[in-house]
Amino acid sequence: MVKPKRVGIYVRISKDRKGQELGIQRQEKACRELCERLGWSVLKVYPENDTSASTTAKKQRPMYTQMLRDAREGLIDGIVVYSIDRLTRRIAELTSFLEAQKEHGFQFATTEGEDTATANGRMVLTIKGAVAQQETERMSERINSSLRQRREKGKPHAGGPRVFGFEPGSNFQRVVPEEVELIRLGYRMLMDRQTTGDVARAWNAAGSRTVGDTAWSIQKVKRVYRSERIGGIVTYRGDSVGDSIYPHPLTREEWENVQTVLDSRSTPARKGSGKRKHLYSGFLKCGHCGSVMSVQWATIQGRTFRRTFCNSSQVGAVGQLGCGKVNRSYAWIEERLNELVEAALRRRKPTPPAASDEDFSDAINVLEERIRNLRRRWKEGALDDEDYFDSLSHLRSELDSLRASESAAVVRQSRTEKDALAVWQDDDMTNLERRRAIVSSVIREVSVYSVGRGRRKPPELDSIKVTPIGDEPQGPTG
Repeated sequence: MVKPKRVGIYVRISKDRKGQELGIQRQEKACRELCERLGWSVLKVYPENDTSASTTAKKQRPMYTQMLRDAREGLIDGIVVYSIDRLTRRIAELTSFLEAQKEHGFQFATTEGEDTATANGRMVLTIKGAVAQQETERMSERINSSLRQRREKGKPHAGGPRVFGFEPGSNFQRVVPEEVELIRLGYRMLMDRQTTGDVARAWNAAGSRTVGDTAWSIQKVKRVYRSERIGGIVTYRGDSVGDSIYPHPLTREEWENVQTVLDSRSTPARKGSGKRKHLYSGFLKCGHCGSVMSVQWATIQGRTFRRTFCNSSQVGAVGQLGCGKVNRSYAWIEERLNELVEAALRRRKPTPPAASDEDFSDAINVLEERIRNLRRRWKEGALDDEDYFDSLSHLRSELDSLRASESAAVVRQSRTEKDALAVWQDDDMTNLERRRAIVSSVIREVSVYSVGRGRRKPPELDSIKVTPIGDEPQGPTG
């Protein structure tokens, strides 16, 4: 048998709490010594530190996937691992690996001497893989049983970030009385038909801050009351299994009352509501506090128009809520900024765009073809469901990433288009993102100031202050 000249070494350790990678270093040393004895040349090492390969593991193994891809494409012609349980603890994954070895002809060896060249050797390897899978499943069963017993005794999981109302570092066993009092105040307000916005304003007025040391907003108040820990409810894998034996701000019944109130007031977002609808949204900032201003349609006294305003329920640039002092008609601001951008584009000398080396079409075509081949093999019964869906998920993730990069390249190209003015003058909604990209090449930000109420004449030009690209943005003014 021809000795492989381009060997890949795969090393993996499940837990590396100190982050020193000592386990994979020892594995690599043993694998290199084996390659030296066999006369195999090492080309690349594929390290997977602090990564599980069990049947319950949710974390992806990118280096394992990369190694198999390199083997299929002929970049490496041999694979060496310390032991079979370092390669995988899933019998289905091991079977898929052996099928790939048989199909693509790369050699395989472990420091424990497993042989895949014969039927008996492959049988022994499969038995070892089954034993490794059984070990992880039995360990998982013991851990899950222990965790469930702990939950049923009213001892919640102690991990995760601090929740408002509980003392830092107490593992949710001790509460902060001042915060509990605010939570109970908010509960009474909600039961009295007040809103979460009212609760946020009350907590801010009391000088309270979130666990992240920012001002309270509607969403952050909702997040507190949505936490099951607030009601002392102990869950296991999403199911309620009991009540906490430790103090908690609300009773289970009070927590469920809050959920009813919050659910009755929530409305599902419209399809596509997260997309930008206004050309300058995100560029406009409050001239008083520096918060990013909102843009929306409004109807007042039968007149429908677009307005931009400083949102007093939105956290601003320095962790404070917006001041709410600025409320302006958006149309006048848009017209002035359109004139500025068009004037800047007309002053530009048209230059042909540089040849882009960001061509993702070939890579996208390759991934699409691999997905089609994968689907074909699965339909023919050559792949198990688990292996098929794992591989499909990984390929689709790569494909989505490439398509996102391709879209980003289109946007970047619009900033240097030969005829950017023609792109700019196409004000169709489907062209909005390209026009916004052109805006970002001209304008850094726009500070908007209040013009008072009841004004009949057009606002002064200095009621907005434009910071062009190349200038440092102005800080918030008082």
